[in-house]
Amino acid sequence: MRLDFDGFRVSVEETPKQKPCAVVAGYALLLTLSKGYVSKLDKIHSVCYCFCCVRDYHKPKYFSNIFYFLSKGENPSMHARISALTSVILSVLLSIYLLGCERISQVVQPDATPTSTETTLKIGVIQPSNTFTTFSQGAETARVQINEKGGVLGMPVEFISRNNQPVATEPPAPEASVHAAKELIEMEDVFALLGPIYSTNSVEVGPIAQQAQRLMLPGSSGANVPAAGDHIFLITVPNPFQGKVMASFAMNPDELGATTAATIYEEGDVYSTDLVQAFEAAFQEIGGEIVHSGAYSVGATTYNELLTEIQEISPDVIFCPGFQPEVPLLIKEAREIGITATFLGGSAWDDRERFLSILEDNTILDGSYYPTNFSVATQDADVQEFVGSYTALFGSPPDGISASGYDAMRLLARAIEKAGSLDRVAVRDAFAAVSDYKGATTISHYDENRHPVKSLTIQTISGGQVEHYKVIEP
Repeated sequence: MRLDFDGFRVSVEETPKQKPCAVVAGYALLLTLSKGYVSKLDKIHSVCYCFCCVRDYHKPKYFSNIFYFLSKGENPSMHARISALTSVILSVLLSIYLLGCERISQVVQPDATPTSTETTLKIGVIQPSNTFTTFSQGAETARVQINEKGGVLGMPVEFISRNNQPVATEPPAPEASVHAAKELIEMEDVFALLGPIYSTNSVEVGPIAQQAQRLMLPGSSGANVPAAGDHIFLITVPNPFQGKVMASFAMNPDELGATTAATIYEEGDVYSTDLVQAFEAAFQEIGGEIVHSGAYSVGATTYNELLTEIQEISPDVIFCPGFQPEVPLLIKEAREIGITATFLGGSAWDDRERFLSILEDNTILDGSYYPTNFSVATQDADVQEFVGSYTALFGSPPDGISASGYDAMRLLARAIEKAGSLDRVAVRDAFAAVSDYKGATTISHYDENRHPVKSLTIQTISGGQVEHYKVIEP
């Protein structure tokens, strides 16, 4: 960074990245004084205001760095001038600090409660750039609707988005998610967070949101995501309910009539591991037998050893709730070696645009089933309002991931309106008290784990396309 100030060029390229604003302010103040501008108090005040806004950077060691930088220049006379002005500078800074920093402390305190005098309601969105992108599109649909009706407490809603998928061909990264959350909270001062989407990322971001008292409404379904604290609420159907529903569906004699199952999860992934555990527990509880459980690594393109082991056991169903591109490739290889078991998935399969883009012939996936948050086939006025608005904005119908983004923003707006202010605790309490919500999905209430109690839709793949199959009530 360089600062051009009245003909002087000041470099702060070697300044630690978290301190440039404070140091630049100090440089600018010294330059103002050294050039005889002491009488121009408007300039001094503006510089000191900037300086005081950055807490903890008014320590003596930064003054020493500033003095050293300016006094080591080629003009020897400057050293004497700065030395003589040192006491004046410190006096001015102290005076401005005492007069101005009390006024601005409300801006920098992390636990400050924003008020409805804010011009916009800033919401942070953590969205991967190349997967589950419909989450932010669903949220944007809600934002547009809300702003068209006057905003929230009279404030228009503004989204500030951060990408947590630095490598498009790899899954969103926990490190990138944490960085995004900290930047949105500390630098942008957002009121709440929508996202992340992967449970593996959400469990890392949750403690950050909780410590900063920011509501976090992820697109993920991991049962342990809200364990970080009372500011974290799931929006989509939690894994325990998904696993229970899919186990019951598999064993129902009027559906698949299965008695044996194999399970497959992605190594190191919180979501698929959590969901497989929920399925296995429910399947065994109602009399089924888990005959094999195996894993694959993210990025795998061949699954011969795993699938050969499963083929030898010949289970009735295979529960494989992971992500694309691995799952479509795995199912294709399974069919090629002669496995005929019915494949069951999880809500991650509902990234349908990408899930169905992996194979040239998606009829290989026919006869598979997976649960989702939402179905466009639901003939309800609120659902169809979402479908119509989303389609008008993005040119294609919504999926279950977009429904989660939509409901997250609408539920947040509803909680703020009910609280009547931006008091963080009051909004949190209003969110926890949600009941009989109807939007893209219907939420009866939140349980003690901050999991939504809601219905689940089962989808099937037929003719290479996703079709609605049935709705399961909680």
